Amino acid sequence: MKNKLNPSYGLFLIFFLISLLGFDLRSHAFHSFELKERNGVKNTFYKLKNRDTVKVAYLGGSITAQPGWRILSRNWMSENFPKTKVVEINAAIGGTGSPFGVYRLKDQVLKYHPDLVFVEFAVNDASTNEQEITKSMEGIVRQIWNQDPATDICFVYTIKEDFLEDYLNGKLPKSIATMEKIANHYQIPSINFGPEVVRRVSNGQLLFKGNKSVKDTIAVFSPDGVHPYPDSGHKVYSEVFAEAFSSMKTKSTMEITPHKLVPSLMPNPLVDTRMVSWTEVDSNHILIPINIKNDPVFKGFSKYFGTIGVGRPGDSISFQFRGRSLGFYDLMGPGSGTILLTIDGKKWTFDRFDMYCNYWRMSYKTLNNLEEGTHNVTIQVLDKKIDKSAILAKNGRKMDMEKNYEDKNWYLARILIDGDLIE
Repeated sequence: MKNKLNPSYGLFLIFFLISLLGFDLRSHAFHSFELKERNGVKNTFYKLKNRDTVKVAYLGGSITAQPGWRILSRNWMSENFPKTKVVEINAAIGGTGSPFGVYRLKDQVLKYHPDLVFVEFAVNDASTNEQEITKSMEGIVRQIWNQDPATDICFVYTIKEDFLEDYLNGKLPKSIATMEKIANHYQIPSINFGPEVVRRVSNGQLLFKGNKSVKDTIAVFSPDGVHPYPDSGHKVYSEVFAEAFSSMKTKSTMEITPHKLVPSLMPNPLVDTRMVSWTEVDSNHILIPINIKNDPVFKGFSKYFGTIGVGRPGDSISFQFRGRSLGFYDLMGPGSGTILLTIDGKKWTFDRFDMYCNYWRMSYKTLNNLEEGTHNVTIQVLDKKIDKSAILAKNGRKMDMEKNYEDKNWYLARILIDGDLIE
């Protein structure tokens, strides 16, 4: 039997050979990638020095949701400014990118009136096109400053295994390159955690992916090439953060300076986004309400919403909205099925069951290229046959209890709108 080379070990060998050849990654293009200070976060440091409480929001995906750089960065601020209470607003949801982040911004971030907002979507936006990223990230920036121009924003870029080749070639991954255009346009500071990770891998200090329990001679960054181990990968992230914020801390200010909104890069950024409860679009009471807190299956999602509406095959809801974008925020899992979305006669079918549906998770879909105006919407739950066993098998998963997979329902939490719901 032939031995297969672990891909991460292969990358380690490449980095090791590069280092033997005397290629100094720190003197290469990586150094300038780490911190782009631009206008910095001067208002935040002023408030940390002069106020009793500072509220810091973390808008991001699963890497930010982990007990890692989010907690360590908050601790850094508390330790450096011990007289000020640093309040964390945790708005990180796994598997979500900026096209969803812009819709949940008002409900999960802005209503708390943050002083500083970290935005982390580089990894989850890796397969999102430049136009969608720009519309979403610009929407996030403009909404924050429309509410309070004194609020600081900082873009944070994490790394995954797919990004390594770009860094080795002296380039930024596409999602980060797109976000950097936005950051530069609005003079928003950005901190890139990736280059330091690449340096440590190249120097033999770190293995990018592996089981840390069987590695006793070298630290392992992550188990899966994406999510850092808290005590190794996130430790690197926190060190880069501390260096970046220590540098920005030296740029003191004597007063609060409002940020100025310049003309947008794109003609229609998502600036009027909102999440609407499922009850507001279910005027005929078609969907079955489930109280999340009291439900043994769904109670883990109670942080995000109090109830969901369950649609069975044949059920449909209809409503109108005024705007140019629409979407939904739902749960996918063993009992989910397929829906048919119709907007002004045009139809889209969305399967709400996939190869990861042996457990329940939050998900979303958005359509951001509608014409401005009033739209008629109908969403119907289809009685479509689904070979759930075959779908799960594509990812090496099995149906644990077949009865849990019998339903083909839709589990709706929110409707997403860039515009206004018409009552």
